[in-house]
Amino acid sequence: MTLHEAIQTVLNENNRPMRAKEIASAINSNGYYLRGDREPLKVNQIYARVKNYPSLFQNVNGHIVLVHDYSWKNILTSYDYLTHVLRGIFIQADVQFIIAVLFYYKRLVDINHRSGRNYPLAFDKHLLNSLDGLIDGGRSLINGLHSLEDYRIAPEGVFEECSRLLSKLDKSKIQEIWSVVSQIDTKHLSDDEFGNIYEYLITIVSLDGNKSSLNHTPYSLRELMVELLDVKNGASLYDPVAGIGGLLIEASLKAYDGFYAYGSEINRRIAQLGNMNLAMHGLNVRIEAEDCFGQINNQKEFDYIIADLPANGITNSLEYFELYSQYNLPAPKSGKSFGAMVLFALSKLKGTGKAVLTVSDGFLVKKGIEQRIRELLIENDVIETVISLPYGTLRPYTDSKSSILILNKNKAGQLRNRIHFITANISDQTTKSVILDNDEIIRLYLEKETFDKNGQLVDLEDLRPDANLLAESYDTQFLLANSMLKEGKAKFLTDLVDVKAGVSPEKAAVSADGDIPLIKVERLSKDILDNNLNIQNIDGINDSIRYGRNIVSEECILVARIGDNLKATIFKPTNETPRILPHNNVYVLIPNNRIELSIEYLYYQLHSTFIQDQIEKRKLGAVMPYISIAGLKETVIPYMTLDAQNEFVQSQKANLISEERKRVEDRIKALGYKEETKQAEADVIKTLTHQLRPTFSGLNGITQRIERIVRREDIGRLKEYDKIELDVDPEIEQQITVPDNYTLNQLIDKLSKETQHLNDILTNVDKVMSFKLLPEDLTEANILDFLQDYKNQKAVEQNAKYSIEVKGDPVTVLIHKPSFKELLDQLLINAERHAFSNQSKTNKIIFTVRYSSRRNVVSIEYSNNGNAYDLTQKDFITAFEKGNKSKGSGIGGNYISRVVEAHKGKLIIEEKNKKGFSLTIELPTPNSKIHE
Repeated sequence: MTLHEAIQTVLNENNRPMRAKEIASAINSNGYYLRGDREPLKVNQIYARVKNYPSLFQNVNGHIVLVHDYSWKNILTSYDYLTHVLRGIFIQADVQFIIAVLFYYKRLVDINHRSGRNYPLAFDKHLLNSLDGLIDGGRSLINGLHSLEDYRIAPEGVFEECSRLLSKLDKSKIQEIWSVVSQIDTKHLSDDEFGNIYEYLITIVSLDGNKSSLNHTPYSLRELMVELLDVKNGASLYDPVAGIGGLLIEASLKAYDGFYAYGSEINRRIAQLGNMNLAMHGLNVRIEAEDCFGQINNQKEFDYIIADLPANGITNSLEYFELYSQYNLPAPKSGKSFGAMVLFALSKLKGTGKAVLTVSDGFLVKKGIEQRIRELLIENDVIETVISLPYGTLRPYTDSKSSILILNKNKAGQLRNRIHFITANISDQTTKSVILDNDEIIRLYLEKETFDKNGQLVDLEDLRPDANLLAESYDTQFLLANSMLKEGKAKFLTDLVDVKAGVSPEKAAVSADGDIPLIKVERLSKDILDNNLNIQNIDGINDSIRYGRNIVSEECILVARIGDNLKATIFKPTNETPRILPHNNVYVLIPNNRIELSIEYLYYQLHSTFIQDQIEKRKLGAVMPYISIAGLKETVIPYMTLDAQNEFVQSQKANLISEERKRVEDRIKALGYKEETKQAEADVIKTLTHQLRPTFSGLNGITQRIERIVRREDIGRLKEYDKIELDVDPEIEQQITVPDNYTLNQLIDKLSKETQHLNDILTNVDKVMSFKLLPEDLTEANILDFLQDYKNQKAVEQNAKYSIEVKGDPVTVLIHKPSFKELLDQLLINAERHAFSNQSKTNKIIFTVRYSSRRNVVSIEYSNNGNAYDLTQKDFITAFEKGNKSKGSGIGGNYISRVVEAHKGKLIIEEKNKKGFSLTIELPTPNSKIHE
């Protein structure tokens, strides 16, 4: 049996939703499916197969359910219907709340027969069948729901608030909603089963990408955090930012009897949702609607603390300042950081307590108060483990990078004065979620003495001077470099050279006859053999006073700030070229006169794999990678005596050159197939274009000759069919379609236009396949102004068929204006053909410019509000692929992709749009200031 059939079998046999780990275990133990290598089935294979068969399975809050399961379909259909009824009347948060309360109420009705219950919940039955219930506009139903507040069977104010919201509806809506609720059936579901479904329903608003104040901890992450915490029997657990209680639920389900759990949540409504969620799981755990910082002055401490920390802290509160004063730290003016929450968790732990917290990577590397907090944690030796989480772990709320910080006041012996750094990997992912490889992470966490590339034990004395706690900073390469530093066999680059940044002179200051050459990245060496700077035919400046502090007149090495390669190049002043001006994207390494250093030795070291690997790991930026000055200075360089350096240069030159050539050959080999395929594709298309163009030109000529004959003989009004041929028997006229009956003039016109259209396609294809850009083709442009000018121009051309809005940040980028204008034209053509089939004043196109200083990119977000156009990323960028409803050639999207690629940019297509079409173009801003 296939794997998906095995999953179906297990779910049908157990007749309940199951976790992926349970399913994998059942399949392995029963032998339902055997891998080709005879190895046991892994959890990630279950997730992958579930994702690939959405018609069979659905992942509901970490539990796999069969889509055709009646109970699941009944609940989901009811949810969808209620959402449809309420949307447009209430804001998203109120829709979320109302549905949560209604499902909560119906579950109470379904389990009211259990021992200790018997509440008067069925007040609606006689009302719906009575005259009063029909004529009072639903008032009796609302009052009945409100009356449940007196029985304290829900968090305080839940039924009251829901009743208030529903009272805004008219009678028909209220009765319609109540009819749907009464049909929901949950009787056969256990608390655990319904609890998981309930939590899924109250978070689905956020999962769909709609704006919501409710950001719950993704299931894969919460499962990992609870396993890391490993709560013991009889212990106490606290979640200071409990949200809807996901972590408390997971911990409660894994804990032994006698376990005490408690949570705080500052948002009252979210606390209400959390308490309902806990109750629906059958748990006797409470979340207080309170600010956790209010607990600073009480004596309550906990064995365990677990928290998925929000970035927003608390400001302007006495407790906030008292917390920092407890640790002799100055309270920052802004409470929007993780520092206060980490200190709070530390303060509420018992003497042997343990905390598992999520923090942003920024907290682990920032200077200032964050660094002082890290130093305090290190001095007290309470950091047990730092686990680096992959990008996207917190989807769908953010793709930003985060880590797990584990504090332990009772660390195991082998961890005293040490920190365990772990790099987590992904088991599976989608655009909306990431599933972590939890089994592997837990293995690394437990096997603390085992050496692994993703897990390192680092002594506190070996931590970086700035108390950097990023796991990526302490890999195997760090251990090797650190060992060399300790033994005196290496030095930091900053100890060997002075590192200077370049400058971007004003355009007017640069000319072909400038005395001081301006050295840009493209002028640096591309080959290890070409080690000296080539200054022939290069623009320069004459203003030595204005740019004096950036001018270099010493022997030095120039390296690229941006791009994939350092491109190390030696500059030696000569009488002809005594000085140079490095561009903003070039760093200058000037040897320190106090250190014996051969510049040639440093040059070849910069080409070594050991150095290049360090540089690669320190690069920032997604679209255009760059190395910061701080990152460059931290690079560890093997160091030896001057004689040994010279011997190294002589003995290693050949080896390094050989190594570089092999690396290039391997890369060419790896890319060869792709490049050869692209070239072959281009060659075939060019050949076809060359051969077909004369044919279509000939067809145009023949069409024109036929048209002249028709005009001369005056036969253009003749039609293909006469009236008799088009007469249809009345008995069958409903079953057949009458054919079009064009005149000869119409057919000739149609032929002429179609031939010209095909000829235009060939022209476009030839243009697309031949499109290339050189660095000198790019010019600086304020992209917001460029788009605004384009909008003004189009306002005249498109004659108010739709409106164009341009908004965002004014940012300067390097673009090729003609091709970028054609890119925008193509977007508008696509909108006119596909989105705006009906002319309307509401038709609108929006361009939004956003600048990300962290990633050093500009995002141009394009969207239209027309007809939904379902097209995948692959289909959009692939030549001749197009949407089902497209009448185009399928070349426009490929052209847009090629233009963006030529600008070193990135194109992101928003798939499965419910309305209109949207995409994002990311462009690098290499000349913008990068704050380090």
